[in-house]
Amino acid sequence: MRRGLISWSKAELSESVLDARIARAQAAMAQAGIDILAIYTNPARESGVAWLAGFIPYWNQCVLLLPRAGRPVLVAGMTARVRDWIMRNGHLADVTNTTRIGAETGRLVAQQKSGATVAIADIESVPGSVVDGIRANAASVIDGSALLEQVRAPSDPAELAFAFKAAGIAHAALAAASGRETDGARLVGAIDGAARRNGAEEVYVALATDLAASRRLIRLEGTAALGPRFAARVSLAYKGTWVRMVRTLGRDAMLADDLASATSQFATGLAALPQTDRLKRFAGFLIEGCRTTTPLEPLAGSMLADARTPAPGTVVTVQATIETDGRTILIGAPVLIGRNGEAASALIAPQFDTAE
Repeated sequence: MRRGLISWSKAELSESVLDARIARAQAAMAQAGIDILAIYTNPARESGVAWLAGFIPYWNQCVLLLPRAGRPVLVAGMTARVRDWIMRNGHLADVTNTTRIGAETGRLVAQQKSGATVAIADIESVPGSVVDGIRANAASVIDGSALLEQVRAPSDPAELAFAFKAAGIAHAALAAASGRETDGARLVGAIDGAARRNGAEEVYVALATDLAASRRLIRLEGTAALGPRFAARVSLAYKGTWVRMVRTLGRDAMLADDLASATSQFATGLAALPQTDRLKRFAGFLIEGCRTTTPLEPLAGSMLADARTPAPGTVVTVQATIETDGRTILIGAPVLIGRNGEAASALIAPQFDTAE
């Protein structure tokens, strides 16, 4: 679960940064003839609202309405007792608390502009009650996903700083794991504890407990014995910015050599991004990133039929399965996609002391 109430650190995310993001979005709205941009959020789709308002809406559901001028307003499906807390921790003009989020969103749309054209980000994933409430009070409703994706790229320095911080926390958490460990629950506890002590507000740990038997990473229920070679993946958030990192550990004699080879191959594959030809040489790969509202959306991979090209200057997470003579290494790290011909590279190299 989330670690406490998440406060807005203006030292890390200033009002001027959020004003610049809002201005960028409003300029794109004006060019496209859009009067209001609506962004729905729930615990799985926090990133759009967090990017524009600095507020991390990590429980219940909300709709953010950004007009063509001024700060956004938030329609929150929470009790009024949290209104002041939301206002303190979000760059917002106002907060409306309601249990009828769709109807109230529609009312505010009509109040802001009669006959408005409203763009709803990720409209296909927004509850029908919210879309219907807006549609009943707007002249036109369109999909706003492309607009939000456009204004979010490239990542600004504040967003990159959060990603680097999250990557450092993930690396430190996996560094706390030991290849000598034989109990899965203890391994998860070591990783989770290290991540939370370093400031992660949400942490999920998945294990492949014996890579000779299965490469599948799963969250444990209870515990499980760890084989001679196993892998851990940590997924965590810092100030609403999510990253993943994967480490292979164990006690078998070939692990150190296999890790050295896999790490080198992985770095070579990353450098060519957004082109994925080198990654396709591996036994498997997956690229995830945040285009609009979902933190870790699958973009491209060996098991995805349709691929999306990551935008230059954005952060993605890359995971790979690398085989050497039948021996498996799972590896993964957050990666910054290069701009203007620059090579992509990991925010922090997925290298660890193999003696641990």
